[in-house]
Amino acid sequence: MIRTLRGTVDANQGVRRLIVDDGNPTHAYRVVEFHVISNDPSTSAGDCYGTLSLSEDGARTWTLSDNRQIGWAGHVLNGTSAPVNTMSVIDPDHIVVRDLWVFGEGTTSAPGYQYLVVLEKLDISEDRAVLALIKERSQDDI
Repeated sequence: MIRTLRGTVDANQGVRRLIVDDGNPTHAYRVVEFHVISNDPSTSAGDCYGTLSLSEDGARTWTLSDNRQIGWAGHVLNGTSAPVNTMSVIDPDHIVVRDLWVFGEGTTSAPGYQYLVVLEKLDISEDRAVLALIKERSQDDI
């Protein structure tokens, strides 16, 4: 089963919580796509970048060494209404048991960003759920 999460975050709001937890620890998700798009993609110049994280504390500028961050995306507008450089990277070794957090910034005439997250539902054992919850923790936040 595929599930999508999408929305807009206005300028200076930064982080948005994406609720995926249904209270059953054996229901989990794997992120298969993560995209960020400028709030004003028709502008002539600007950029947008975003981070997808397993915790609010981990939702900040790209830090690939942070275990809580599982996705990174961005694009650059350069004189056209379509992104000229677009990238999206997702850590393939993750399971989402609780909620996701998206952080980003956009620098166009309408600052902020839009996001699209595509999830694949997984049924997992309780043991695997516990391991996923442990992995959500950063190595230095205990």
